[in-house]
Amino acid sequence: MNSNLLQQHANFKKQAQVNRKTEKPTASKPPPARSAEPSKKRFKPDTKSVSNNPNTFKWLKLCVDRLRKRYQKERKPVSIDDLIKMVGLDLDPHEKAWLFGALKENLKVGFDREKEKLVFKPTYPIHNKDDLLVILREHYDSGMGGLLEGEVKECILKADETIQELKDEGLVKTLLRSDKQIVLFYRDTGVECTVQEEFQEQWNMISVKEISEQDIENYLKRVGIATME
Repeated sequence: MNSNLLQQHANFKKQAQVNRKTEKPTASKPPPARSAEPSKKRFKPDTKSVSNNPNTFKWLKLCVDRLRKRYQKERKPVSIDDLIKMVGLDLDPHEKAWLFGALKENLKVGFDREKEKLVFKPTYPIHNKDDLLVILREHYDSGMGGLLEGEVKECILKADETIQELKDEGLVKTLLRSDKQIVLFYRDTGVECTVQEEFQEQWNMISVKEISEQDIENYLKRVGIATME
């Protein structure tokens, strides 16, 4: 073998040994430290099991009644947490989630999605005696009949006094339905007339036993008269 090649090979091995001695070992990076706090899991309410609780209807009724009374005094919405405190309930997170969902779906409750708050939602926008008279007149003029007294009482505080004032002023008359519910009607004195007793007796003698309520309702619709639901 060529002596020059042997000499070059020997020099290469010698230099390689020197390089290995002078190289510093690379420090390995420590593994990232784990957070001492456990990861928070998203809360998933078990509303299905809560719905089997016999107290759920009681909770719902208490809250709707409280919202109604609050609405009669002030029309400000309220959060679910404040509402639960108002009615004095002690609920766990699952029960609270069920109640919140049930209230949002209730027809008597309005929900402000932006503020996440609840407010009572009456059938009619009645705030005082004047509002009541206006809506009664609108129903009268449009042939929609009257208003249920119970629905009026949901809207305003001291509704009995308000209704009595309108009756004393001759602006409202009432009718007791067969289901014992009272209906308020606007009283148009301009079209009232006295019916002779003879005609009243004949009217009361007319029998409608063979005619169902559905037949009467269909007839009224055909002649352009709306019926109350």
